[in-house]
Amino acid sequence: MSLSQDSLSKGNDRKAFVTALVTNSAALVIQVAAFSWLKGRLQRVYAPRSFLPPPEKRSEAIPPGPWKWFPALLTSPSTDIIPRNGLDAYLFIRFLRLLMMIFGVFTLFTWPVLLPVDAVGIESNRDGLSKLSWGNVPVTQQTRYAAHLVLAYLLTFFVLWLIRRELDHFVKYRHQFLISHSHAKLAQSKTVLITSVPHDMDEKQLGTLLSFVPGGIAKIWIYRDNGDLPDLHEQRLEACQKLEKAECKLLRDALKAKRAEDKIRKAAEKKAKKARSTEPVDRSEAPLGNTSAISTDVEKGVENAFAKVVRPTHRLGKIPFFGQKVDTITWCKEEIARLSHLIDERRAQVGERKSQGSAFVQCNLQIGAHILSQVTTYHEPLAMYEKWTDVAPEDVVWSNIDDGAYETRARYVISWAATIGLIVLWSFPVAFVGLLSNVDSLCSEVHWLAWVCRLPSVVQGIIQGVLPPLFLAILFLILPMILRGLAWYQCIPRYSLISLSVYKRYFLFLIIHGFLIVTLSSGLTAAIPQILQNPGSIVESLAQRMPDASIFFLTYVTVTGMAGAAAALLQLVPLVLYFVHRWLVGDTPRSAYGKTFVMPKADFGTILPRISLVAAIGLAYSIISPVINGLALLSFFLLWLAWKFLFTWVFDQPDAQETGGLYFPLAISNLFVGLYIEQICLAGLFFLATDEHGNRSSLPQGILTVILLAITFAAQILLRKSYGPITEHLPVSVMNKKLAERYERKHKGEESKGVLPDLFRRDNVRSVVRRRLKIRPKSVEDPEKLKKEQFEREQELSKGKQVAAQHNFGDLQLLDAVLRAGFVDSRPTSSAIAQYMTMEPPHSPTSPTTSQDNETTMSHTSAAPLRRKESAGSTKSKGSGKMRFAPPAPALRVEQPDDDDGDSSDDDNEDHAFDHPSTYVDAPWIWIPKDDLGLSTYLVTELIESGVQASDIGAFIDKKGNVEVVRNPPDEEWSGGHDH
Repeated sequence: MSLSQDSLSKGNDRKAFVTALVTNSAALVIQVAAFSWLKGRLQRVYAPRSFLPPPEKRSEAIPPGPWKWFPALLTSPSTDIIPRNGLDAYLFIRFLRLLMMIFGVFTLFTWPVLLPVDAVGIESNRDGLSKLSWGNVPVTQQTRYAAHLVLAYLLTFFVLWLIRRELDHFVKYRHQFLISHSHAKLAQSKTVLITSVPHDMDEKQLGTLLSFVPGGIAKIWIYRDNGDLPDLHEQRLEACQKLEKAECKLLRDALKAKRAEDKIRKAAEKKAKKARSTEPVDRSEAPLGNTSAISTDVEKGVENAFAKVVRPTHRLGKIPFFGQKVDTITWCKEEIARLSHLIDERRAQVGERKSQGSAFVQCNLQIGAHILSQVTTYHEPLAMYEKWTDVAPEDVVWSNIDDGAYETRARYVISWAATIGLIVLWSFPVAFVGLLSNVDSLCSEVHWLAWVCRLPSVVQGIIQGVLPPLFLAILFLILPMILRGLAWYQCIPRYSLISLSVYKRYFLFLIIHGFLIVTLSSGLTAAIPQILQNPGSIVESLAQRMPDASIFFLTYVTVTGMAGAAAALLQLVPLVLYFVHRWLVGDTPRSAYGKTFVMPKADFGTILPRISLVAAIGLAYSIISPVINGLALLSFFLLWLAWKFLFTWVFDQPDAQETGGLYFPLAISNLFVGLYIEQICLAGLFFLATDEHGNRSSLPQGILTVILLAITFAAQILLRKSYGPITEHLPVSVMNKKLAERYERKHKGEESKGVLPDLFRRDNVRSVVRRRLKIRPKSVEDPEKLKKEQFEREQELSKGKQVAAQHNFGDLQLLDAVLRAGFVDSRPTSSAIAQYMTMEPPHSPTSPTTSQDNETTMSHTSAAPLRRKESAGSTKSKGSGKMRFAPPAPALRVEQPDDDDGDSSDDDNEDHAFDHPSTYVDAPWIWIPKDDLGLSTYLVTELIESGVQASDIGAFIDKKGNVEVVRNPPDEEWSGGHDH
């Protein structure tokens, strides 16, 4: 964000500020009006949270009408965001509210006091906004600076008080969030990631070492060397994706060819019928039907529909347009079979491989996990030193947990050294952009750029007016990616923590390039003429000219608030992507699911630094240029409205990347940066201020400002020491509250007799551990009674399977009959229907009348009728969000020969919760959309027979080739709505 001297001089102009204010105000009104008109027509874009998540996580419907959403948004409690989008989102809104309070009070005090002090009764050559700033006070009225000093003290103490209050609120809500039932029931709440574990330590030895943990250890996963297994797993995923796209393309082309054939045949039949109507009818030989034609159509069947289209192909190799050309579907089937065989071989060897030095430890109690994360567990330097709590499997960066302690620290140093180097070197490409913006003046001064002056004026206008902002936009587009790569290189083991690291780096970058360099270069540029005349006055000139940069920042704060809020509400990019999604990512069931169900999310690592920069700028200039306080208040109010709307009705934050509000204390600490810059700048201005005789006139004020700076620094250290320990970990007083209540109920009425309570005795935590492990207490009842209860549970499970089988049997047999009998006029033949009508459903899932093939089909095809109704899974109005969803359903899975009664419990999933996905995750099912002709059933059966799992459940393709879905992929559990 470094700017050229020319742009800075223009930014300091009063007309530039007025122009920016009027332009952005008009843009804000237009975009808000467009949003108010579109929100009721495109609810998928503007209110997806009201219908896409599971019912328990949905928001209330957005109020109808163009403006009713505004009072509803103002009056809705911000705490409603917590169960829908987590504590990070709520505290983000809370941070914006905090900034509104800060600059609201600042405006209330500085405008009535400092604006008259800076402008009233002063004759100067300044005009406009520059007259309402520190620089307008003449040397003959230095006593006016006392007002600036008093307000600096008062407002600083107010900010410190407000920060302490907000930290109290944060700690309270973070503790409540972590011990809430919805979070405490998750496996991640009791799991600790430990790195730098000795390589010779196995699960048993580690469990023995950690036996001191209250409540004990439930399970330990040691991360082992997986060899090439992760690469094979990724290759299989890519092959499955390629196969799915090819199958969908083949299906779409086959449907198109089949309908074209039907259209031609119907036209021919109509023409023949018309010709026969003009001929005399021989009633002695009434036609009984063209049985030979029907027989020919039946023989064609589904195979001929696919034979009329060109099968998808691709070339092998990494170089485009080169390599062997192969049939995509055949190659993918063979490749998936080959990779699956190799993966099975590698998985059998995983347990024998050596440890990579990291372990996931799942405790029985949440308090045990937080105690484990704080103790010193090993006697060697740096061994088992770093620990992380609340680790979700989806949040783990697997490639960053296999490095040693010394390598991790070396990477930390290199990563931050590279970040600092990037900050320094970033000035060169930004300076190049500045040169492009002034190329018309440079080409006349620099001889090797003279050719630019000879270019047509249109080309020069493009070089000078279009290329600079384009290059600058590209630079700042790739900057967060570079910073994220540096954070990843640091060996941070969680994606959520990488985002936190990006926040730190990005804010440091912005505060240097977007604030300090702009401020200093602005003061230096304005002071150059006076410095050239009197070199000895360089310090005084800079002190007097530096406040002039505030006019540029007034414009920046205003534009950031208005443009940012308007863009957040209108969501122009998601709006465009909604309509061009099909052409960008294809039209497969998975891409349709992403378009239909997947909601956007916010990346706080890149959003918060920009907001923190505006806050720091506002605090730094709050005394020097008080006008900025009102503009900052307006900006943060608009941003608060926009982001509260997004988190209430639009965004869906992933549970796995929830940090429990750890962004909030980081954002709070960055407010001190603004306070420090403000106080250092004030101290410098006080020390450099001179009266009409050239004497230093404000030394006492400067000394008092330095004291204020020291007080602020001490307050930050005190707050960090006070709240740091209770921010990262749960205190015992919070965690053992339930155990204490259980102990009191159990021993109520008993006399303690001087014996202190032991909440973690075996008998006190036994029931908790048993519930965690799902262990029944030892029973003294008759064994025959236990066998009877077990038999009843099995019978109930078998009955449920039987009901499901009877429910699915009819439609599945109809699809199978259509597949085997063929098509006539796009409908199943009469013989196929007759065969279907005479079939009887099985009496049990294991009935002899049900073949193994039928069982396979039942697991992979849907129970929807052959010709589905238009309302089944389709929107009533495009984009309105009024959709029919599939009912909740478990994930389909392949039955193994050694499976028991088929009941899959959560324990099976928890056994692999913290294993690398390549060690247990099966290949994704090929998801094909169901068509009204039944061609998808043929493709599904063909894939299953070749050993590739596939299904057409929940996806449909219409006559135009558009794919719609009513649920997620069938091999994933469906809860009735999209849920991260």
